[in-house]
Amino acid sequence: MWRFTADPVRLLIIDARALAPFALFFAHMREWTLILAVVGALFFGILAWLGLTLPVACRMMRVIVCGPVRPRLPSWKKRDYA
Repeated sequence: MWRFTADPVRLLIIDARALAPFALFFAHMREWTLILAVVGALFFGILAWLGLTLPVACRMMRVIVCGPVRPRLPSWKKRDYA
């Protein structure tokens, strides 16, 4: 009964989070919201295919933009022999 509770929710083969942009389309049915929903579903579908979630993808993007080294103290505040 509790076997697959940690697995992501899927609708056939598509991750349910990939279908979330279609809620915007159903609330406001216009051509641009349909295009936005399809692009959003493709984006989330590609992330799911890569095995990533949105927070993990944002962290990866931050590492690409800022670099992997993030010192917690400025160099003038670091102690020499501690």
